[in-house]
Amino acid sequence: MKRWILFFSLSFLLGNIALGGRNKDSLRVTREIYAVRVTEHIYINGRLEENAWSKSDIANNFTIYEPYNGLKASHQTEVSVLYDDVAIYIGARLYDTSPDSIFRELGQRDNSDRLRSDAFSVYLSTYNDGVNYLQFTVSASGVQTDIKLTSSKSDRNWNAVWESAVGIDSLGWIVEMKIPYSALRFTKSNNQVWGINFSRLIKRKNEVSTWNFVDIAQAGFITQSGILKGISGVKPPLRLSFLPYISGYVDQYAGTNTLESRVSGGMDLKLGLAQSFTLDVTLIPDFGQVRADDKVLNLTPFEVKYDEARQFFTEGTELFGKAGVFYSRRIGGTPTHYNEAYDSLKANEIVEKNPLESKMINASKLSGRFANGLGFGFFNAMTENTYAELLDTVSGKRRKLLTQGFTNYNITVFDQNLPNNSYVSLINTNVYRPVDSFTANVTATEFNLKNKTQTLSIGGVGALSQRFVDSVQQGFKTNLSISKISGNIQGYIWTNIESEHYNPNDLGYLRSPNEFSSGMAVAYKVFEPFWKLLNMEARVEFSNSRLYSPNSFQSQDLSFQLKFTNIHNFTGGFNASYNPRNGYDYYEPRVEGRKFLTPHVIWFQWWGSPDYRKTIALDHRFSFWVADMYNQKGYMYSLSPRIRFSDRLLTIYSWSYQTEHNNIGYYDYDGSNIFFGSRKLVTITNTLSIQFAFTAKSFLSIRARHYISHFKYNEFFTLKNDGSLEKTNLITNPVNRNYNLFNIDMFYQWHFAPGSELVFAWKNQVEELMDNPQYSYFNNIEGIWNSPQNNSFSIKILYYIDYQMLRKLKS
Repeated sequence: MKRWILFFSLSFLLGNIALGGRNKDSLRVTREIYAVRVTEHIYINGRLEENAWSKSDIANNFTIYEPYNGLKASHQTEVSVLYDDVAIYIGARLYDTSPDSIFRELGQRDNSDRLRSDAFSVYLSTYNDGVNYLQFTVSASGVQTDIKLTSSKSDRNWNAVWESAVGIDSLGWIVEMKIPYSALRFTKSNNQVWGINFSRLIKRKNEVSTWNFVDIAQAGFITQSGILKGISGVKPPLRLSFLPYISGYVDQYAGTNTLESRVSGGMDLKLGLAQSFTLDVTLIPDFGQVRADDKVLNLTPFEVKYDEARQFFTEGTELFGKAGVFYSRRIGGTPTHYNEAYDSLKANEIVEKNPLESKMINASKLSGRFANGLGFGFFNAMTENTYAELLDTVSGKRRKLLTQGFTNYNITVFDQNLPNNSYVSLINTNVYRPVDSFTANVTATEFNLKNKTQTLSIGGVGALSQRFVDSVQQGFKTNLSISKISGNIQGYIWTNIESEHYNPNDLGYLRSPNEFSSGMAVAYKVFEPFWKLLNMEARVEFSNSRLYSPNSFQSQDLSFQLKFTNIHNFTGGFNASYNPRNGYDYYEPRVEGRKFLTPHVIWFQWWGSPDYRKTIALDHRFSFWVADMYNQKGYMYSLSPRIRFSDRLLTIYSWSYQTEHNNIGYYDYDGSNIFFGSRKLVTITNTLSIQFAFTAKSFLSIRARHYISHFKYNEFFTLKNDGSLEKTNLITNPVNRNYNLFNIDMFYQWHFAPGSELVFAWKNQVEELMDNPQYSYFNNIEGIWNSPQNNSFSIKILYYIDYQMLRKLKS
């Protein structure tokens, strides 16, 4: 114990010595670079051959961001900016004394900054508001990435159409970019002033450097940018583009030997309105090539929240994420009356068809920002009537049952930028189903206010939900936090209130309302290398949760986290948590007004992730927990080796095993008694990912996942009024479960022209649910192998058509 106390004391002392020994005040200067207008044609070939490059202003003398924040970059970088009436051009000469050592791994688009490759990035804020930025990155292997950034979030699904090229020579490497104005939004001002910064990644050193100094101890990477001047006489162009598609599918469904084929077509349209707004419309959308969800066996009383993968709902939706009241999977999701198809069966009837998704008619979104920093967004989507088909097995007659009527979804949002990278937002979501005379409405505000030095912030959310069915059901939410966001010592205090009837779930996601919780956290961060570490963070958190109505205690949690990266670029962490008081679960009983007494639980976790620059790396994680009631305990371990066979081929395998002894949960309710069961729960997950890059624009990915979760009851209880359990023998033939799921998702993508792509996909799914657990892993494999499979083969071609391109061709 004394050694640990000595270690942390020494760490604290050395961290302060390291931080105090380097004066960064002289680096905190907002640098400027001037763009030069050109009349000659700039060829994007990675050579910087045009005379204009030699006459331009140069951004150089980069400063290290990490690992040695504030020191001079190890290699010189020179960047120039040109422009004409069509685009801005970025030319970067990245000097390197060992050009043959430049890392150049190929990979998928939008991952160039995550590859084992050197990379160069430019960050643009056309409104110079310190909040909204666009990032354009090119790897030394030529892979592009574009990201839409705000002060707190990043959107990798945003895709712009721009050109880039790289070249490697005896001096290092070169990047050229052409970013058309049609990919940007900016005001009509005659003299443009934009926020700008450049960064360079030297992968073999894991060194990131920036042109304008970015203090790693200060909140906000993008907010510490320089200024771009010199662009004048440029008018925002008409931003009009079309993305028509045609797709073909061949499907085989489980239990059938027949193949079903179909062909569909549609189009996405983008139209720039005024100077800074864009209207996005998807007509006859097709989301058949979206990767399958990582389904799990859900034993909780809550809905599982799955990630969104449909591009229309992930690209350019940052405004609609304000206040956390929009969950896009509601649109085109499971019909609201899906289960009624099974509950309303008559004698001799079976459910022949019951769609799991409601079909979208179209969707559109309008978003942009005025010159005064006011952002506005409007979103609309519609889904058509969805029917289940029921078959009378005796008469052969069929009937339709409406599981969800036509539904209209609307979102309106206003977001005002404020000084010091602050903002305040107002958002409204609305769901309307005429056939049910149903309306759901949520109005919310979110704000985040920072001081001038970017050291303190206060943020919060306020929301009101209203559901109109037979009567009006209203609820509210308030959330407030005060944070110290910069420096070695950081932390926050917070409180959250959700009333009993607060319900944003018609177009949002909330696990459970009726909460009055609060908490605090204190963290000590060392940002610069000391001893054998590159950085370190220690954090302590405490939270307390009660029901809002009635004001009843729910839970307490005390946790500790330690995270570090050592000089060998190994990142690891240790986490621990403890429940100081016995708590109550008001949801697991599934009966209103009842509660379940929960035990003290202590939980430990260790995790580690080695340097991904190595050919072989092994991520690992281990956790263990034990409770003081019901003889409960559990553990989990996972291993994930990743092997890089070449700069084109990467494989990642992941194995996870989790077991819970005497897992306690709801079993049944007979109208008077609530039955709980004690069970051994085992979950095994295997995932294999294979990624092969043919070129910087051609990529193959294969992902296979096998998920097994099974449990067997060993004893049963009745739930007493005080929340405790009493053994019972009333359950004689318990229903156990073995859930077996296997997925394959294979995608080949070829970006054959700017903004255009060809995608071939194969999706395979096998699902098996049995009453008896299969403890042998190979028996589960055999069960999957012999089960009916769903297969889908598809090909899709999207072609990008830009109005400016058509205009140029016509002239």
